[in-house]
Amino acid sequence: MDAKVSAFIRYLLNERRYSDLTIQAYQRDLNEFEGFLLSSGGVSFNEIAYQDVRLYLAFLTEKELSRTTIARKLSTLRSFFKYAVQQQWTEINPMELIQYNSKKQRLPDFFYESEINSIIEAAKRDDHPSATRNVAILELLYATGMRVSECCQLKVSQVDFNIQMIRVIGKGNKERIIPVGDQAIAAVLDYQKNLRDQLIANIPNSPYRDFLFLSDKGKPLTAAQVRTILNRIVDQHGLNLKIHPHKLRHTFATHLLNNGADMRSVQELLGHVDLSSTQIYTHVTKDKLRQTYLQVHPRAKRQTKTEED
Repeated sequence: MDAKVSAFIRYLLNERRYSDLTIQAYQRDLNEFEGFLLSSGGVSFNEIAYQDVRLYLAFLTEKELSRTTIARKLSTLRSFFKYAVQQQWTEINPMELIQYNSKKQRLPDFFYESEINSIIEAAKRDDHPSATRNVAILELLYATGMRVSECCQLKVSQVDFNIQMIRVIGKGNKERIIPVGDQAIAAVLDYQKNLRDQLIANIPNSPYRDFLFLSDKGKPLTAAQVRTILNRIVDQHGLNLKIHPHKLRHTFATHLLNNGADMRSVQELLGHVDLSSTQIYTHVTKDKLRQTYLQVHPRAKRQTKTEED
């Protein structure tokens, strides 16, 4: 492998014109990989396979290297084996199936059911003049998983109160249909009856008559205003919680999946183009995990003694 590595380094230096520091990094990475192969039994170059690289990845991880360092070392191997195939040194590229994300994926922040119920109840007790509107926003964001921008642009004509469905216009002007539960529909109707109709009556020629959620000036709410509304509810009622509109979207998806919804349905409801965007919600809460364990493991519960014992 030494001769092939040397030829590759010359290629980087003479044809790719890489800097000295970059060349040194490539050389170190390849020397380390070769050393790993030798310590693992001395696999010949033509026998290097996907499994060998997977073992090497595990080795790097055990050394507790940073994810960016590991990603760089794998990038070196990708470049080297791509060049090796081009030079017909080997027919198989062991890096083809290797995937590694240098960024640690953060789990989405969400509310437990008791927490979201506390926030909604606080909004209902609020003495703010626009309390009915604020409750409707909270209920609708949680009930549908809409983005805050979609909620702000929502029009009355997009809500079918009879069949309890909402037509949402999402990113890229793509349309999706979302069902809405009883409590959210009731909150929106209450807001319309006790506040919105009055706002519209005060501004008869308003160009915003069809927008569902309006400010006290009769204009459509902005995303920033919705964030302010949610923060004020949490702060004024002494709830020790951090809130933002997108957290309600995360909560919607998490609760659906934790209660048995399938991934494809949640993907459609959220308006995700790729299923991978929805897969971040496959985490489960500790309570749900414990509940599942107790239900399915045959020795999870203490056995009770029978009379014969």
